[in-house]
Order: sequence, then C-alpha cells, then structure tokens
Amino acid sequence: MASPASDPQASFLDRIERRLRFLKTLQAGGLGVYLPGDERQRTHAIEQVVRMTARTSELPLLTADTLKTATEKVRAHLEAMQSVLPHDVQYRNRIKRSW
Repeated sequence: MASPASDPQASFLDRIERRLRFLKTLQAGGLGVYLPGDERQRTHAIEQVVRMTARTSELPLLTADTLKTATEKVRAHLEAMQSVLPHDVQYRNRIKRSW
C-alpha cells in the first residue's frame, strides 16, 4: 500500500473528497455557497479554491488532469447548492438551471 506522501495525486483527490462531503453536509442543512454571476469569475474562483486545497509541496507534482477532475467535482457540488439559495439570488447569479 502506498503511503499518502508518495502519491500526491491520490492524497490531493482524497482531500477534495473530504471537502465535498462537507459541502454535501451544508447543502443537506439548507445552506448554499453563492457563486459569482460571471462565468469567468465562477471558473476562476473554483479553480482558486482547488489550488488552495493542495499543499504547497504537492502543487507542482499535480497533473493538469488531476486539477481538472477536482475542479469539475467542486463545480458540480457548488452548482447543485445553488438550488437552496433564494430565487432572487439565483436570478442575480444568472445561472440558468432547472432546479
């Protein structure tokens, strides 16, 4: 069995999964995280959260595919949380989804 220190990809993705479980708990409690209305701002903010989740020592070792996978997972959970926000926030947010 590989130690977490020897496989930065797996260690990072495990950390992302723990964060996603926390987001699911928030959503189950009726809470949501407001996302910016502009798609570029949303993408930048989500990518920044993913990069900040990585440890400084493992960030240079992470592949682009790993970061993209983590970003897509976080985006999916954050966008799912938008349904618990008030309708006026969803409208201002300009996320066109059928909740």
